[in-house]
Amino acid sequence: MDYLDPNKKRAHKIRLLVGYVLFAIMIALSTVLLVFISKGYFVDSGSGEVIQNGLVFVDSRPAGATVYLNGERQRGTTDIRMVIPGDKSYSFDIKKDGYRDWSRTLRIEGGSLRKLTYAKLIPNELVTENALNLRENPIGSSQSIDKRWLVLNYASSPLQLSIIDTEATPISQQILQIPTTLVANPNSGVLEVIEWADDDRYFLASYSAADQIDYLLIDRENPQNAVNINTVLGNKNLEIGLRDRVRDQFFVYDRVTKLLYTASLNNGIAADPFISRPLLEYTTFGTDWVAYVVESGQEGLVEARFKRGDSDIQIQNLKTDSKYLIELAKLGNAPIMGFSSPVEGRAMVYFDPQKYLKENEGSKFPVATTALQVPGIQELIISADSTVILGYGPENMASHEFEPDRSYNFIIDVELDDKQEPRWVDGQHLSFSSGGVQYMIDFDGSNLYKLVSSMPTIGSYYSNSINTMFTFSESKFDESSNTNLPATLQTTSLLTEADR
Repeated sequence: MDYLDPNKKRAHKIRLLVGYVLFAIMIALSTVLLVFISKGYFVDSGSGEVIQNGLVFVDSRPAGATVYLNGERQRGTTDIRMVIPGDKSYSFDIKKDGYRDWSRTLRIEGGSLRKLTYAKLIPNELVTENALNLRENPIGSSQSIDKRWLVLNYASSPLQLSIIDTEATPISQQILQIPTTLVANPNSGVLEVIEWADDDRYFLASYSAADQIDYLLIDRENPQNAVNINTVLGNKNLEIGLRDRVRDQFFVYDRVTKLLYTASLNNGIAADPFISRPLLEYTTFGTDWVAYVVESGQEGLVEARFKRGDSDIQIQNLKTDSKYLIELAKLGNAPIMGFSSPVEGRAMVYFDPQKYLKENEGSKFPVATTALQVPGIQELIISADSTVILGYGPENMASHEFEPDRSYNFIIDVELDDKQEPRWVDGQHLSFSSGGVQYMIDFDGSNLYKLVSSMPTIGSYYSNSINTMFTFSESKFDESSNTNLPATLQTTSLLTEADR
């Protein structure tokens, strides 16, 4: 019997052992293969190379648009999910009847996730309608955080504002009469809305007349209850900003001592300064974040710093200049910021510099996330959702997208009007004026759309959905009717009739 033969028993065991080993190897190889497949790896049939896929989500406003990849139409319409070979560049085109095409060239890295979910499609034909007559040409404007309310101010009656409800049907306006007793020169000043409280009801405004600047807290529902904050705090030399967008909490900067304090309407100014060094420039965020510039003690250099609660760190040195550009915001739980001395022609951008220093104890300064190269840089602005920071100059722009950690430099083919600074429409789109015409462009310089005319000093605003655009026409004399036409607020639908 074979099972009694020692040699055959040994051979049988060896065969079993070899079988188990081969089976284990097959399981291991299968597991590795499944892991590689799950991570998007595959073998290219043409080149024989191992390639990793990338994942792309594509969406548009409005939805239901067709997507083309390298000129080939894809199945379905936006919103769609695409798995494509990585480490290659692709052209994405989004098309829909009645709308201008949207396109973007993008390199997809293997294993990466990219979201092209911000495409705003603009109709081929734009129809603008008069929505409201205004009493005169406005000289200033502001939009609430929720994009519902527009405030307009005028030269002839600086304390008599218009508040416009853009969500009313039809759009309506009311007069906000600020008490003239709040300021010394009620008829000869200029009012400017600084910022809105997060309740979209109160807003902070500065009133400049002669050599005096007063800061007013205005309630759009009860303007007669407006408050002169400088008067309440007992100091006419204060520059005032809302603290964490709360209507009765402030950061106050003493223009004489150059020190920054916190204050409230009920308790006045804190006894001790929030930052004990004289500030050359600063910006605040939330309750206790301040990005600022101070003297360094080194000739030709100043310090750029960031204070968060009890932590106060130096970010970098900047070359001395007559002004400094600073932006500060929050992305997730992390601070994001940019510093620029315009003489350097660039802006240094940082993502959570405190975390970097904590993880790299030997480092004196945090390493910048990127440098935006902008000759003649004029301003830094962070998008509404804090995902992008952009610097612009007279000829070019540079932006950085934080989450995929990518930077872009681009030149706009039209000349920007000096009277209107570029502003964010939302988190991914900018608006600006050229030759009195409003334009929209993506944050990376792609998809420049010419829209409609508006007063360059006021520019354009948009509804929360970006489906409606608000513009302004100046008063003028119409020779055909021999009448004076009033200034107007106009609306332009950014949807075709089929999508409204």
